[in-house]
Amino acid sequence: MKNIITLMIVAFAFTAIAQESIPEYTTTDKLYKVSPGMTEKEVTSIVGIPPYDIYHDVANNCKVLVWHYRHKQHSIPSSKKSTRESLAGGKITYVNTEKVYMTFSENDKKLINYFTDQGKARSVSLINAGTELQEICDNPAGIKIKGKAMDKTIIRSLNKHRYGAFVKFGLDTNPEGNSDLLLGCQYRYIFKALNNQNNFSFDTKLLYNLTGYNEVGDGDAATHEDHLNLSIPMYASWNWRSWSIGAGLHLGFGNEDAGDAIANDNSEIKMGENKGYDNLLSVPVLKIGYNLYDQLNIEYNHDLSSKSQGSIGIGYYWNF
Repeated sequence: MKNIITLMIVAFAFTAIAQESIPEYTTTDKLYKVSPGMTEKEVTSIVGIPPYDIYHDVANNCKVLVWHYRHKQHSIPSSKKSTRESLAGGKITYVNTEKVYMTFSENDKKLINYFTDQGKARSVSLINAGTELQEICDNPAGIKIKGKAMDKTIIRSLNKHRYGAFVKFGLDTNPEGNSDLLLGCQYRYIFKALNNQNNFSFDTKLLYNLTGYNEVGDGDAATHEDHLNLSIPMYASWNWRSWSIGAGLHLGFGNEDAGDAIANDNSEIKMGENKGYDNLLSVPVLKIGYNLYDQLNIEYNHDLSSKSQGSIGIGYYWNF
């Protein structure tokens, strides 16, 4: 009898240890039915459980409800992984616990947008970005992060500042008969970040010319044609989806090796002719570009100068 009681106590202890307190979960197939514009009551009814947590933004009159969810999978014997049963048969399981965050307006209690842990890992956090949250509350129709929208929709909606590197190659020859190769940094500021399909931005670059100049003559009599050292193009751009069209000003700093000069022995030297690359130049410039996944940008630039020079370049934004 004593042994039986001991076994019962041990069994009860293991049972108590095996107990675990976990939150309630909804599933991805239920989240798929949720759409912006639904009320809190409609969303709660669809996901099937009350929210796990609640965040209030009193200043901007918004509320964020949080649910836990899991991904639906099915388990089958490894011997059947290549059979028809592997498509939808086997035992149903739920794995990979994650959270979904749904933003509601306090005015009409309707869903503005929602995002998951996976979305937050690839973009700027909606919860901690106070200024972005205010824009979402003020213009709920401007952000679209469900349906056919891609991750770059979220990125454009939240991040106005972009920094990156850029390399540009001249399609026309410079006064010395060479093609300029420029390398440097680029910056973009998006004015209307919430309008994902149609927005305006300011773009600028700071590029150094890697192409050296050709000297003509020897010693003190050596000279060269006008040569561009530093290029600073600036544009006001209109962006539609992945395309960008801009117009602006191209500032250039160079060596104007033209006119008369005095050598060390006080003799007069005739320098090269002035062919456009002055010490400081400023010409109108046009550009057309394509942004690939909001990271890689490819651009064609055309200077509206007397030389009418074109160039093509490629850049990368690393803080999107």
